Amino acid sequence: MVQSIANQNSAFGGINRVGMTQNGRVIYEITDYSGNEAGKMTVPVQDADTFEKSYKDIIETAPKIQKYALEHSSEKDVKRRKNLSRIIMAGGAVIGAGVPIYMTRKSSTIKQVLAAAGGLVAGLAAGFGISLKMTSPPGMMKFSKAAKNISNMDIQPLNETA
Repeated sequence: MVQSIANQNSAFGGINRVGMTQNGRVIYEITDYSGNEAGKMTVPVQDADTFEKSYKDIIETAPKIQKYALEHSSEKDVKRRKNLSRIIMAGGAVIGAGVPIYMTRKSSTIKQVLAAAGGLVAGLAAGFGISLKMTSPPGMMKFSKAAKNISNMDIQPLNETA
């Protein structure tokens, strides 16, 4: 089990594990950035560890992404990252197609075409991955995975009836 996320408040607020419902769901209390209770929600017990880890990942990476966005949001920076991305993808495509063509230079034309097409696809895929890694904010992949995990959970507001 993940260590409790109790008292993990940040500039974005916090979530504290406070108990269990009668039907076996974990109750979390949501606090705003000033520490005041903003509501309660429940998560199925089997998803609690994943929820807590994903929440922790989001809280750790959000300030880094926010800082990156503030520092690199000028029109010049955006244009530079776009151009860098295009260059990386084009380089991957050229290398991906060029290596198989060179390797099959003494083969038939059909083999060269097939090898070049396969290499081109592989080079574009590799270029896209490298480009994404180099031009994305630090922690973006971790943040995206955590957000996806949380969005796929059965999270419900706690209806406290007296």
